[in-house]
Amino acid sequence: MRIKIFQINTDKDTEKVKFRALNEVEAVDPKIYKNVYHGDVEAESLEQIYSMFNDNRPPTFQGHSLSMSDIVQICDNEDNDIENGCYYCDTIGFKSIEFDTSECEDMSGMRVVYVTPGHTPLDIRILSDLHSLQNAVDGLIEPIYSEPEGIVLVGNDEAKLRNMKGNRHIGSSSIIAGPFFVCGDTGEDFTSLTDEQVNEYIQKFAQPEDISDAEVQQDTGFTIHFF
Repeated sequence: MRIKIFQINTDKDTEKVKFRALNEVEAVDPKIYKNVYHGDVEAESLEQIYSMFNDNRPPTFQGHSLSMSDIVQICDNEDNDIENGCYYCDTIGFKSIEFDTSECEDMSGMRVVYVTPGHTPLDIRILSDLHSLQNAVDGLIEPIYSEPEGIVLVGNDEAKLRNMKGNRHIGSSSIIAGPFFVCGDTGEDFTSLTDEQVNEYIQKFAQPEDISDAEVQQDTGFTIHFF
């Protein structure tokens, strides 16, 4: 399922409601919350999401362990019984609430298009330090330069050696395995994409591809491509 997680920004928490139960809060104010995750998770319940974000956090997560007062938004959940909507992490379980996510602070970092095997692309932000970049691709980063100039695809340098799942075809036949992201490139630093660039690459990689392990292994070799 595709979810977002929102946590209270302590600097904006003038009423000290962070980590409090829902019945102790007069009103849940989205203006003091920050989006700390947007992505796809392999989970079938809110309880599984809670465990995941405490024990085995996804790579682009920017927050602390899931706790009371946090909000989980189910954005796209066609295969399970949880209805799309927002849920408050309470003393026991989760409570469905009305919550305007458009008033929340955005994620930190540079704006990228993030693409993982089997899923549609995400318009998210990731931090630009080396550790965060490596987390995003689950290992050593490898720039895969593309046209037009100023755009770069960044994947995992060892993806095929580690038997990561095939993600997307590049050009006529080459394959990127494992997660990758698209960002701007000045020649010295990675930078945010513009609105136009985000829309372009969301459309370019819009369709998840069914790529077999055999196809990925056949494509193992040089991985620098131009298109």
